[in-house]
Amino acid sequence: MLIQTLAATAATAMTAMTAMTAMTAMLAVPSVVEPHPLQTLRDDAEKLRDVYHSPQAQEMLDQAEHLPICDPSTVHAAWRPNRGYTDAQFQLLEESDQQGLRKLDLTPEDHYATFYGSPLVYARTLDILHTHTPDFKVQNAKIMDLGYGQLGQLRLWAQMGADVTGVEIDPILTAIYTDSKAVGDLDNNPKTPGSITLIEGAWPNNESTRQEVGAGYDLLISRNLLKKGYVKPEKRNPNFPPPVGWEMSDAEMLNHIHDLLAPGGIVVIESLGPKPDPQKPWSDISNPWPKQAWIDAGFKPLAHDKDQSKYARTMGTALGWDENMNLQTDLFAVYSIYQKP
Repeated sequence: MLIQTLAATAATAMTAMTAMTAMTAMLAVPSVVEPHPLQTLRDDAEKLRDVYHSPQAQEMLDQAEHLPICDPSTVHAAWRPNRGYTDAQFQLLEESDQQGLRKLDLTPEDHYATFYGSPLVYARTLDILHTHTPDFKVQNAKIMDLGYGQLGQLRLWAQMGADVTGVEIDPILTAIYTDSKAVGDLDNNPKTPGSITLIEGAWPNNESTRQEVGAGYDLLISRNLLKKGYVKPEKRNPNFPPPVGWEMSDAEMLNHIHDLLAPGGIVVIESLGPKPDPQKPWSDISNPWPKQAWIDAGFKPLAHDKDQSKYARTMGTALGWDENMNLQTDLFAVYSIYQKP
């Protein structure tokens, strides 16, 4: 009987030890933690903390934590000429119209960055504003981004309290942002400060687009679009017409910008690019319009084609661009800022 009791006790102890060992083994195996769907954008915000100095630029980086997570989606696209369709639209196309379209599967991060890298580089605009017009506030401002290219910066400014309009001629972006929950009145509440409106069209040469865009803007931003190599290249490649399609005089163009803005409104133009090469007219990142043309249109120039290559290289280093290019020899940048009296 004693032997049986001892045997039973030993068996119970062995079972308990086995269970404890199994539990210890389970605890020792680290659980797999899935990264946040927008982790790269959040990481970029931290990498850029020391690059930007103004309070509003820092607030823009802070807002990366609050971007809504949009569902993965699929669009179908072709380039030159650009075409874009949602997955539902694609299914309704004739088979002949589906030919040549490439399927693009978009992650939540792609939803904000599309094809142009981190939208957080737009925080540079807020540093420029702080330097030249320190009283400008994003909150309650009416902002237009001409050639926006991606939703990220628009959403971040809207979260800071701005009413933002993004204008693009690219139907692929229209397909990407059809039914996006990150567009419209924030939180679907018209009483909440901040909103996003997206418009597809050629501004300002298209009258219907001008009507849709309206006027009364406090700030016009254009990054990597309003540069001489795109708008007024010394030599135009006939196979690649200007992406904005402008065919008007300097005075006409700048008068449209003047009419777009409210009194005191500001224009900020930023451009980055490679070392200018006369054999590659598209590489000219200088302002398409001379300083005097801006003055003649009624603007006060606060900076015209100011070199910011040092900043661009600092930003590029923070984001790891120096792994694939020599920033000192291959990256240049300028900005211009004007104010309507």
